[in-house]
Amino acid sequence: MPHKAHLTRLGVVILLFLLSGCGVFRDMARDNQFHVFSLGLADFISPVKLKVGVVPFVDEVGMGTPEAGPNIARLIADEFSSNSQLLIVPATEMEKAMAVRGFTGPLTPEQVIQLGRDTNVNIIIEGAIAQLDQHHQRKGWRRIIRYFTRQQQYVEAMLLLTAYDTSNGVVLATRANTATYKVGSDQRDPFASTTDPPPPPQEAIEESLDMAIEEAYLRALDGLAALPFKAQITEFVGEKSVAIAYGSEVNMKRGLKFVYLPAAEVVTNAINVPYQLPGAPQARLTVTEVSPGRTVLEVTEGQVHPGEYIETWDN
Repeated sequence: MPHKAHLTRLGVVILLFLLSGCGVFRDMARDNQFHVFSLGLADFISPVKLKVGVVPFVDEVGMGTPEAGPNIARLIADEFSSNSQLLIVPATEMEKAMAVRGFTGPLTPEQVIQLGRDTNVNIIIEGAIAQLDQHHQRKGWRRIIRYFTRQQQYVEAMLLLTAYDTSNGVVLATRANTATYKVGSDQRDPFASTTDPPPPPQEAIEESLDMAIEEAYLRALDGLAALPFKAQITEFVGEKSVAIAYGSEVNMKRGLKFVYLPAAEVVTNAINVPYQLPGAPQARLTVTEVSPGRTVLEVTEGQVHPGEYIETWDN
């Protein structure tokens, strides 16, 4: 019996290994948290599409071209555009909106709110090219004997990604996303210097950035999936109804429930990033009319006013 149990466990291990090789298991966040049978699909909680804008990244490493930051933003926006649960504003439109206001980034909370109103987006994603470095690493079990080991060159890119809530300018999530790209083949020169390596080829820089962009996209997508849809009330419509400036383009449907949750407290985490905690529900609303760019909601409980933000609610 113990022998059979051992064989059974071995069979399970082999099966899992084969499945992982076929893509059924995928490391979504590149942090060893496996999403079984997810196939790369984030589980969005809101039935309404989040409207997202990506602004030009800040080049903290000096890439040598003024288009480095905007180009990264466009690539990130293109990645998000492939997801049917998001409505992405073209990165070029976000660039123009920032230019009109004279914003250069990084954005302040006040600028996030203003830019959100100008572009009518729920979420603004901002980032920075925080690191672009190269290093050599000796490999092999006999690393203490240089002649018998091999030396490998790597290029490492780090992108910082921050998502802001445009209703209040506070940070929803921030993460560092790192990718390491192996350059060429192993070098076996025992006298090769690692203190002053030659500049990495352009291909290696681009590949490492592409890998970091993919990682940033996957991590951010999981974070966005957990967010409710928020919208600012624009006007009263009769005595018991209000309107918002979103409609069928974000998959708004009649019968959807919304709630008004006033801010109760703003807290700051260990790295001095503010987060806003919602208060208890003070009003409930139901969607009654939907058209492109406009939705009317009936206030079924409590009171709301133009300028206040409401969000989707499934309770």
